[in-house]
Amino acid sequence: MSRTARRKTVAITVGFDGVRVLAPNDLDDSRISEFVRKKAAWVLRKKAMYSELSGFASPKEFVSGETFHYLGRPYRLKVVSDPMAVVTRVTARGSNLIAPIMPEHDSIIARSAVRSGLRQWYIAHANFQFSIRIQVVCRALGSDPRSISVVDQSKRWGSCDAKGRIRLNWRLVMAPVSLIDYVLAHEACHMLEHNHSHRFWRMLETIMPDYETRIRKLDSLGHQFNW
Repeated sequence: MSRTARRKTVAITVGFDGVRVLAPNDLDDSRISEFVRKKAAWVLRKKAMYSELSGFASPKEFVSGETFHYLGRPYRLKVVSDPMAVVTRVTARGSNLIAPIMPEHDSIIARSAVRSGLRQWYIAHANFQFSIRIQVVCRALGSDPRSISVVDQSKRWGSCDAKGRIRLNWRLVMAPVSLIDYVLAHEACHMLEHNHSHRFWRMLETIMPDYETRIRKLDSLGHQFNW
């Protein structure tokens, strides 16, 4: 929150950099808090417009023992030595993600290889999962899915252009299915309504009455999936 003598009323702005509150110098903190609470639903909808990754990126070392998520479930990373592993191809075994690396790699090269292998594994699974889940969402909307692609975005979970082409961040596949479905539903609604009008929010609420709860959860978990 910032204060200024130039303002007579409280202003709230929402963007990719978060929520900013600008208040007059002489306004009591309790009145500012009350104003913000009254605007909570509006702030939530504005944040949802950006489908943003919130919080700080989760630091990773890409070494054995670290936890990574897939469809909301935790998996333990196991880095194993393999003289045949010219390229690190990650596989899932039970609750583990196995990342083979060549034994002669030093620690920096090894971690880079593991990170690259994990990224490719997630992208492949994101393509598979999103293609399935978009069918479910579009059936609820009574529309046909259009183009959907998996991309690397640092700030957004998803987007939909004027032609109805949906782009989804591969990191989203780390989230629970209910949160994946929220982002898919949000972007799928844009195939029919290209802005964030009242009609858009009514459409989203019709197929997903608890979308606000899902937004809050995605906001709270999102930083875990950003590395």
